[in-house]
Amino acid sequence: MRRGRIKSEMSMRFIFNLRKTISAVAFLAQREQTLDMFLSIKMLYLADKRALQTWGKTITGDRMVSMPKGPVLSTVYNLFKGEGEEADLEEWNAHFGETVNNKIRLLKEPDIEALSEDEIDVLDAARAEVEKYAPWDVADWLHKTCPEWEDPHGSSRPIDPAVILRNSGRSEEEIQMIEESTQTFNQIQRFVSSL
Repeated sequence: MRRGRIKSEMSMRFIFNLRKTISAVAFLAQREQTLDMFLSIKMLYLADKRALQTWGKTITGDRMVSMPKGPVLSTVYNLFKGEGEEADLEEWNAHFGETVNNKIRLLKEPDIEALSEDEIDVLDAARAEVEKYAPWDVADWLHKTCPEWEDPHGSSRPIDPAVILRNSGRSEEEIQMIEESTQTFNQIQRFVSSL
């Protein structure tokens, strides 16, 4: 059994933030000139993971999953494939052109102001980390360095954010506080969006 695999069900869920996600992808695309889809998905995952470990919340709010080539953000992965909620796809496609040779093309400048300086630093650090490896080695490297990843045997498997927090040394009390804070934030977000 893997370290930290204590709870059997996930109790920590975030609300996906399309605006921040688009800003994060656009920020990476600006830094890279031509951004590889596979590598950008890994950079975003690592940035969200580091944000979770540091602040108890992610940048994108996306659901983390294990896939055969390593951990990914589920909604982001689907958006890159042209799948998902119609309104999300419409907004996504307004910023990014069709991928050609798995490269992302930025169509218009998004509002990078949606990202804090700390979030930009985390994205930059994730980008630098992934760039240390040849693209064909990134999946193997993530399998070895992300203990939360579990082989989904050709499918996908949810990653519980609490496992990442446990693996990074957070106590059960800290994790419970983060879960409660996340639930309160989600309730406020739902209330505000219903107005």
